[in-house]
Amino acid sequence: MKCITVDNLTFAYDNRVIFNDLSVSFPQGGFCSILGPNGSGKTTLMKCIVGLLQPSGGTITLDGKPMGEYKMMELARKIAYVPQYQDIVFDISVFDYVMLGRNPYQTAWEMQRVGDKEVVEEMLERCKVWKYRDSMLQALSGGERQRVMVARAMAQQTGVLLLDEPLSNIDVTHKFEIMDILQELNEGQGVTVLIILHDLPIAKAYSKQVLLLKEGKMLQYGDKTAVLTEENIRSCFDLTERYAVSEEGFITRVRS
Repeated sequence: MKCITVDNLTFAYDNRVIFNDLSVSFPQGGFCSILGPNGSGKTTLMKCIVGLLQPSGGTITLDGKPMGEYKMMELARKIAYVPQYQDIVFDISVFDYVMLGRNPYQTAWEMQRVGDKEVVEEMLERCKVWKYRDSMLQALSGGERQRVMVARAMAQQTGVLLLDEPLSNIDVTHKFEIMDILQELNEGQGVTVLIILHDLPIAKAYSKQVLLLKEGKMLQYGDKTAVLTEENIRSCFDLTERYAVSEEGFITRVRS
Protein backbone atom coordinates (compact mmCIF):
# COMPACT_ATOMS: atom_id res chain seq x y z
CA MET A 1 0.00 0.00 0.00
CA LYS A 2 1.35 3.40 -0.98
CA CYS A 3 1.71 6.02 1.75
CA ILE A 4 3.30 9.01 0.00
CA THR A 5 3.20 9.38 -3.76
CA VAL A 6 5.19 12.02 -5.64
CA ASP A 7 3.98 12.29 -9.23
CA ASN A 8 5.77 14.34 -11.91
CA LEU A 9 7.23 16.77 -9.37
CA THR A 10 8.77 19.91 -10.85
CA PHE A 11 10.55 22.49 -8.72
CA ALA A 12 13.03 25.30 -9.32
CA TYR A 13 14.80 27.94 -7.21
CA ASP A 14 14.68 31.08 -9.39
CA ASN A 15 16.03 29.78 -12.70
CA ARG A 16 17.75 26.70 -11.27
CA VAL A 17 15.71 23.57 -11.90
CA ILE A 18 15.98 21.08 -9.02
CA PHE A 19 13.38 18.53 -10.14
CA ASN A 20 11.78 17.97 -13.51
CA ASP A 21 8.99 15.36 -13.51
CA LEU A 22 10.29 13.32 -10.56
CA SER A 23 7.99 10.43 -9.62
CA VAL A 24 8.42 8.10 -6.64
CA SER A 25 6.13 6.28 -4.18
CA PHE A 26 6.93 5.36 -0.59
CA PRO A 27 5.07 2.35 0.85
CA GLN A 28 3.08 2.27 4.06
CA GLY A 29 5.33 0.97 6.84
CA GLY A 30 8.48 1.54 4.82
CA PHE A 31 11.82 2.73 6.18
CA CYS A 32 13.46 4.64 3.35
CA SER A 33 16.81 6.38 3.44
CA ILE A 34 17.30 9.20 0.93
CA LEU A 35 20.92 9.45 -0.14
CA GLY A 36 22.88 11.54 -2.58
CA PRO A 37 25.60 14.17 -2.98
CA ASN A 38 25.12 17.70 -1.67
CA GLY A 39 22.81 19.62 -3.99
CA SER A 40 21.06 16.52 -5.32
CA GLY A 41 17.64 17.68 -4.05
CA LYS A 42 17.20 15.60 -0.90
CA THR A 43 16.08 18.41 1.42
CA THR A 44 14.05 20.08 -1.34
CA LEU A 45 12.12 16.86 -1.90
CA MET A 46 11.36 16.51 1.80
CA LYS A 47 10.26 20.14 2.10
CA CYS A 48 7.95 19.71 -0.89
CA ILE A 49 6.41 16.63 0.72
CA VAL A 50 5.64 18.43 4.00
CA GLY A 51 4.42 21.57 2.22
CA LEU A 52 7.20 23.99 3.16
CA LEU A 53 7.97 24.46 -0.53
CA GLN A 54 5.38 24.65 -3.29
CA PRO A 55 6.30 22.82 -6.50
CA SER A 56 5.57 24.42 -9.85
CA GLY A 57 4.21 21.17 -11.21
CA GLY A 58 3.13 17.69 -10.24
CA THR A 59 1.22 16.32 -7.26
CA ILE A 60 2.06 14.86 -3.86
CA THR A 61 -0.48 12.68 -2.06
CA LEU A 62 -0.61 11.21 1.43
CA ASP A 63 -2.81 8.13 1.83
CA GLY A 64 -4.29 8.89 -1.58
CA LYS A 65 -5.28 12.47 -0.69
CA PRO A 66 -3.48 15.53 -2.14
CA MET A 67 -1.42 17.30 0.51
CA GLY A 68 -3.13 20.60 -0.26
CA GLU A 69 -6.52 19.20 0.75
CA TYR A 70 -5.46 18.49 4.33
CA LYS A 71 -6.23 21.03 7.03
CA MET A 72 -3.16 22.04 9.02
CA MET A 73 -4.04 20.20 12.23
CA GLU A 74 -5.28 17.15 10.32
CA LEU A 75 -1.94 16.91 8.52
CA ALA A 76 -0.01 17.44 11.77
CA ARG A 77 -1.73 14.36 13.19
CA LYS A 78 -0.56 12.29 10.24
CA ILE A 79 2.98 13.44 9.50
CA ALA A 80 5.85 14.81 11.65
CA TYR A 81 8.97 16.50 10.33
CA VAL A 82 12.43 16.99 11.82
CA PRO A 83 14.28 19.69 9.81
CA GLN A 84 18.02 19.77 9.32
CA TYR A 85 18.19 23.17 10.97
CA GLN A 86 15.66 25.08 13.02
CA ASP A 87 16.01 28.70 14.07
CA ILE A 88 14.93 29.25 17.67
CA VAL A 89 13.12 32.60 17.56
CA PHE A 90 12.42 32.63 21.27
CA ASP A 91 14.02 30.48 23.93
CA ILE A 92 11.96 27.73 25.47
CA SER A 93 12.54 24.91 27.92
CA VAL A 94 13.21 21.45 26.55
CA PHE A 95 10.06 20.07 28.18
CA ASP A 96 7.84 22.81 26.72
CA TYR A 97 9.44 22.40 23.30
CA VAL A 98 8.70 18.68 23.19
CA MET A 99 5.17 19.45 24.43
CA LEU A 100 4.68 21.40 21.18
CA GLY A 101 4.46 17.99 19.53
CA ARG A 102 1.13 17.49 21.32
CA ASN A 103 -0.43 20.69 19.86
CA PRO A 104 -2.32 18.86 17.06
CA TYR A 105 -4.35 17.06 19.74
CA GLN A 106 -5.06 20.08 21.93
CA THR A 107 -7.67 22.83 21.74
CA ALA A 108 -7.62 26.47 22.85
CA TRP A 109 -9.70 25.43 25.89
CA GLU A 110 -7.67 22.32 26.67
CA MET A 111 -3.99 23.21 26.45
CA GLN A 112 -2.76 19.89 27.86
CA ARG A 113 -4.93 16.83 27.65
CA VAL A 114 -4.76 13.97 30.09
CA GLY A 115 -1.81 11.86 29.02
CA ASP A 116 0.11 14.59 27.14
CA LYS A 117 2.61 14.97 29.98
CA GLU A 118 3.18 11.21 30.06
CA VAL A 119 3.84 11.11 26.30
CA VAL A 120 6.37 13.95 26.54
CA GLU A 121 8.16 12.33 29.47
CA GLU A 122 8.35 9.03 27.58
CA MET A 123 9.91 10.64 24.51
CA LEU A 124 12.40 12.60 26.60
CA GLU A 125 13.48 9.33 28.20
CA ARG A 126 13.66 7.40 24.92
CA CYS A 127 15.80 10.07 23.27
CA LYS A 128 18.06 10.27 26.34
CA VAL A 129 17.37 13.98 26.98
CA TRP A 130 15.35 13.65 30.20
CA LYS A 131 18.13 15.28 32.22
CA TYR A 132 17.78 18.42 30.07
CA ARG A 133 14.00 18.75 30.57
CA ASP A 134 14.30 21.99 32.56
CA SER A 135 17.14 23.42 30.48
CA MET A 136 16.59 26.13 27.88
CA LEU A 137 16.86 24.90 24.32
CA GLN A 138 19.46 27.46 23.26
CA ALA A 139 21.77 26.31 26.07
CA LEU A 140 22.13 22.84 24.53
CA SER A 141 24.81 21.67 22.15
CA GLY A 142 23.91 20.98 18.53
CA GLY A 143 23.71 17.24 19.09
CA GLU A 144 21.60 17.58 22.24
CA ARG A 145 19.23 19.94 20.48
CA GLN A 146 18.97 17.51 17.56
CA ARG A 147 17.83 14.72 19.90
CA VAL A 148 15.27 17.08 21.47
CA MET A 149 13.90 17.83 17.99
CA VAL A 150 13.50 14.09 17.36
CA ALA A 151 11.72 13.75 20.72
CA ARG A 152 9.27 16.51 19.76
CA ALA A 153 8.47 14.80 16.45
CA MET A 154 7.97 11.47 18.23
CA ALA A 155 5.63 13.15 20.74
CA GLN A 156 3.42 14.02 17.76
CA GLN A 157 2.66 10.29 17.46
CA THR A 158 2.04 10.32 13.72
CA GLY A 159 1.98 7.46 11.26
CA VAL A 160 4.65 9.11 9.11
CA LEU A 161 7.97 10.53 10.27
CA LEU A 162 10.27 12.57 8.01
CA LEU A 163 13.77 13.42 9.20
CA ASP A 164 16.36 15.57 7.44
CA GLU A 165 19.83 14.54 8.58
CA PRO A 166 18.81 13.92 12.21
CA LEU A 167 22.23 12.39 12.98
CA SER A 168 24.24 15.53 12.23
CA ASN A 169 26.33 16.72 15.20
CA ILE A 170 25.39 13.59 17.18
CA ASP A 171 28.09 11.36 18.65
CA VAL A 172 28.39 7.74 17.55
CA THR A 173 26.60 6.20 20.55
CA HIS A 174 23.56 8.44 20.25
CA LYS A 175 23.42 7.94 16.47
CA PHE A 176 22.71 4.26 16.98
CA GLU A 177 20.29 4.98 19.83
CA ILE A 178 18.25 7.31 17.58
CA MET A 179 18.27 4.80 14.72
CA ASP A 180 17.24 2.01 17.10
CA ILE A 181 14.27 4.13 18.25
CA LEU A 182 13.23 4.81 14.64
CA GLN A 183 13.54 1.12 13.79
CA GLU A 184 11.40 0.24 16.82
CA LEU A 185 8.73 2.75 15.75
CA ASN A 186 8.82 1.33 12.23
CA GLU A 187 8.76 -2.36 13.08
CA GLY A 188 6.75 -2.23 16.30
CA GLN A 189 4.18 0.45 15.48
CA GLY A 190 4.21 0.51 11.68
CA VAL A 191 5.41 4.12 11.46
CA THR A 192 6.55 5.03 7.94
CA VAL A 193 10.03 6.57 8.11
CA LEU A 194 11.72 8.73 5.46
CA ILE A 195 15.18 9.86 6.50
CA ILE A 196 17.94 11.80 4.78
CA LEU A 197 21.34 10.36 5.64
CA HIS A 198 24.96 10.78 4.63
CA ASP A 199 26.13 7.64 6.44
CA LEU A 200 25.95 4.75 3.97
CA PRO A 201 26.69 1.96 6.49
CA ILE A 202 23.90 3.19 8.79
CA ALA A 203 21.52 3.43 5.83
CA LYS A 204 22.42 -0.11 4.82
CA ALA A 205 21.99 -1.41 8.37
CA TYR A 206 18.60 0.14 9.14
CA SER A 207 16.76 0.88 5.90
CA LYS A 208 14.26 -1.27 4.07
CA GLN A 209 14.30 0.92 0.97
CA VAL A 210 16.83 3.41 -0.40
CA LEU A 211 16.34 6.32 -2.80
CA LEU A 212 19.49 7.53 -4.55
CA LEU A 213 19.22 11.08 -5.90
CA LYS A 214 21.73 12.76 -8.16
CA GLU A 215 21.29 16.21 -9.72
CA GLY A 216 17.55 16.13 -9.05
CA LYS A 217 17.04 12.78 -10.73
CA MET A 218 16.23 9.39 -9.27
CA LEU A 219 19.32 7.29 -9.91
CA GLN A 220 17.97 4.16 -8.19
CA TYR A 221 15.12 3.31 -5.84
CA GLY A 222 14.02 0.08 -4.22
CA ASP A 223 15.15 -2.58 -1.76
CA LYS A 224 18.37 -1.50 -0.02
CA THR A 225 20.27 -4.61 -1.08
CA ALA A 226 19.50 -4.00 -4.75
CA VAL A 227 20.19 -0.25 -4.58
CA LEU A 228 23.30 -0.01 -2.39
CA THR A 229 25.61 -1.88 -4.73
CA GLU A 230 29.19 -0.82 -5.33
CA GLU A 231 28.31 0.19 -8.89
CA ASN A 232 25.41 2.41 -7.81
CA ILE A 233 27.37 4.02 -4.98
CA ARG A 234 30.27 4.80 -7.30
CA SER A 235 27.93 6.28 -9.90
CA CYS A 236 25.96 8.36 -7.40
CA PHE A 237 28.99 9.88 -5.67
CA ASP A 238 31.35 9.94 -8.69
CA LEU A 239 33.94 7.77 -6.97
CA THR A 240 37.12 7.08 -8.88
CA GLU A 241 39.27 3.98 -8.56
CA ARG A 242 41.18 5.76 -5.80
CA TYR A 243 38.30 4.88 -3.47
CA ALA A 244 37.20 1.44 -2.31
CA VAL A 245 33.61 0.57 -1.33
CA SER A 246 33.14 -2.20 1.22
CA GLU A 247 30.19 -4.58 1.36
CA GLU A 248 28.88 -2.65 4.40
CA GLY A 249 29.00 0.65 2.49
CA PHE A 250 32.19 2.13 3.95
CA ILE A 251 34.16 4.28 1.52
CA THR A 252 37.92 4.38 1.98
CA ARG A 253 40.75 5.84 0.00
CA VAL A 254 43.05 3.27 -1.56
CA ARG A 255 46.65 3.80 -0.54
CA SER A 256 49.03 3.89 -3.47
